[in-house]
Amino acid sequence: MLPSMRNLLFSLLISLLAMLSAEEVQVRILHTSDLHGNLQGGAEAPASLLQLSSEVKRVRAECPPHPVLLIDTADTMPAPLPALLSRGIAPLAILKAMGCDAWIPGNHDFDYGFDAFLSAAEFMRPNILCGNLQPRSSAYANYPAWRLYDCNGARIAVIGATASYMHHWFLNFSLVFDLQSAVDMLRRILPEILSAKPDAIVLALHQGWLEQDARKVNEVQQISREFPEIDLILGAHTHRPFAGRSIGSHTWYVQPGAHGEFFSQVDLKIDTAKHIVTEISSKLVRVPRDAPKDPQAEAAIAQWLEQADVLAKEAVSAPLPGAISAKGRPGIGCAQSEMLCQAIAEASGCEIALHGILAKIPLEKGEVVTREKLFQIIPYENTIVTCELTPAELERILSEQWTLRKVYTFCGLWGATALVGEKHSRLLSIGISKEAVDPGKRYRVALNSHTAAGGGRTPVLTEILLNPAAHATDTGISTRKALEQWFRHHPDTVVTPQVWMKN
Repeated sequence: MLPSMRNLLFSLLISLLAMLSAEEVQVRILHTSDLHGNLQGGAEAPASLLQLSSEVKRVRAECPPHPVLLIDTADTMPAPLPALLSRGIAPLAILKAMGCDAWIPGNHDFDYGFDAFLSAAEFMRPNILCGNLQPRSSAYANYPAWRLYDCNGARIAVIGATASYMHHWFLNFSLVFDLQSAVDMLRRILPEILSAKPDAIVLALHQGWLEQDARKVNEVQQISREFPEIDLILGAHTHRPFAGRSIGSHTWYVQPGAHGEFFSQVDLKIDTAKHIVTEISSKLVRVPRDAPKDPQAEAAIAQWLEQADVLAKEAVSAPLPGAISAKGRPGIGCAQSEMLCQAIAEASGCEIALHGILAKIPLEKGEVVTREKLFQIIPYENTIVTCELTPAELERILSEQWTLRKVYTFCGLWGATALVGEKHSRLLSIGISKEAVDPGKRYRVALNSHTAAGGGRTPVLTEILLNPAAHATDTGISTRKALEQWFRHHPDTVVTPQVWMKN
């Protein structure tokens, strides 16, 4: 036999042996996100997390012998009463009952405060993955960036990363945590992951894919372009449902929406000899409103559900002497904004307040406000921040706010009248009695913690509050508690919005 023929046959034999030794396996990944502690169902998602848990378990049981990974990409903890009573642990207990393999924290998982988050993170060990967030205190161990899972003979590298914009949403965030961008984290850890030769790489990320992102809150587009090694991105944060789409040159992107209405089901075919994903398909599975509740998950949170059922009906106000509308523009003609400003100013002892509308929930004449309704009016765990501002500083803040007057984050003025404009605003008087403005005085101003953090939208406000002379202080007083106290202290008050801001 000619040497060339012998070499050809040898090469064919090697190829045949490689083909015979290659094994294509199937792996299924289930993905939940932005559950927001929907323990009991509601308008945003008729089914509850207890029903979600039963559906996830049903799908897992349908596909033996192929192993299933369950990954949650955060904003799990915050919600109405049951989650608050447990400081966020109740929704996480449901995740554990569901058999969650990896949990990635999100920005709203910090809503109960840094200490509560750190406790929750310990509760979720060893399943927490978050390589771009690390606590600065030596009392808490660092969170792993990634983990290798053995699924049906395939080695799946799962990377976890949270929202990289967190320092714009919480005051003093950088004093407690080091936060790295997801892109920088991937540049740091991907060589280590590739050296382990995984068969598939999955990025579980509390960020979402957007067509345009002017504030650069989400890094998904950049990640898909810069890291084609990533086979699958499990997205979150934007609440947009994506059954599956190709992004970048190679990566598949999936996002299940919010509140547990859907979960993602991703099926992968993997060549374990070549360490490649040969096929990805995905879909969103809707949780039926009549799905049974998972008894194991229900037992895990029973104590908090029972407490919440009693507490939800508790009255926090007398019958209201007049309706309090959520319509109109804060600071100009919105009764509910007026009420919220009065509440935080009174609770913090401030002369002036800035606040907007958090939810368009009207209050009717004669209505008795319950704790459940109180949570609907203030659905976030904001606290009151106080600061001391000169008239010139307040005028700059008002001009910046006026540019946001069509945005949901806009805050109206209370306690001072002002002529407002996008380029220049001017204080006209202080207080109901319309006292003259003292240009050399610093006035005490109250606002909520989310507004004070800026969200990347208000650089002027951020600059002013960072000035030590402003004495910006988080009082720790809950805005919801402040409103509850206001209802109790003013049972006969009819809220008539004043025109504090004139254009």
